[in-house]
Amino acid sequence: MTSIVFGLIAMCLGLWGLVTYWWYIVDVFVAIIPLVLLFGGFIALMAGIKKTGLKAKMGLNGDKNVTTMQEK
Repeated sequence: MTSIVFGLIAMCLGLWGLVTYWWYIVDVFVAIIPLVLLFGGFIALMAGIKKTGLKAKMGLNGDKNVTTMQEK
């Protein structure tokens, strides 16, 4: 029972904080958006580099059974 009461009190204080200090929440989102874009771009770059490296290992068209001039 006490956990329910403390949970409701915490929710009320959190809602009060959001309503009272909403501009801080906006500032946090404004600060987080460039970080998310930077991190997402880094992940996409690493995925592209890995995929390009795998294509280079398998051959130009991606077939593992392609024989090159050096193998003949």
